[in-house]
Amino acid sequence: MPNKINIDKISEFSPIRAISQSDIKKASGETNKPVEVKKANNEDKLDFSSRASEVGKLVEQLKSLPDVREEKINQLREQVATGKYNPSSSDIAAAILKDENI
Repeated sequence: MPNKINIDKISEFSPIRAISQSDIKKASGETNKPVEVKKANNEDKLDFSSRASEVGKLVEQLKSLPDVREEKINQLREQVATGKYNPSSSDIAAAILKDENI
């Protein structure tokens, strides 16, 4: 049969318990001192580093750029339509493998 565990005696720790609120005050040496009131600072302030400001500006510049380079697409369409688009086999292989995790 397995040994029984007495959870009341897991360790030798015995917490000290105060009998009443007055015992707590006596033990801590506190008397009826007035509560110190501190005025809250109503002025919030947020500082950014120069690097964060620079990154913010770059992000705004990126947002202003178009997602698709229409010039490049139109140029390639024209080359394909006229039969002048002849990429090298290594360019094709590089484009295929670009998205692979090799």
